[in-house]
Amino acid sequence: RYEFVTGVQTCALPIWADRRLWVLSILIGFVVTWLVNIVPFINKVERFAVFYLLLYGAFAIWTGFTLQNRRRCWQAFVFPVSFLLAAHLFGPKYSLYFAPAYLAVAYLAWSMVRANRNK
Repeated sequence: RYEFVTGVQTCALPIWADRRLWVLSILIGFVVTWLVNIVPFINKVERFAVFYLLLYGAFAIWTGFTLQNRRRCWQAFVFPVSFLLAAHLFGPKYSLYFAPAYLAVAYLAWSMVRANRNK
């Protein structure tokens, strides 16, 4: 952890939390999406069921849980934007509609965790 002073307030932020979220979001959002669409032995059904629904959906939920201590969840945009870029460049056209869904799932997970924490 490191601390920095902004005016009178002192904030302590864990370095690894933001870096881990950004690196994993870009790796899974862009690199895995690129690999899934390039590799010839993954068919369309496997790509849709295993990757688009299970893996990316679970990662969006994990993103929301990871951001539970943040007041604003703007970092939830990193994974859907990197996925959207890779899907636009390499994927089928129907995969573009998953990016807003992943953002919605991450936001729902974030808001549900914060609502339960505030009880």
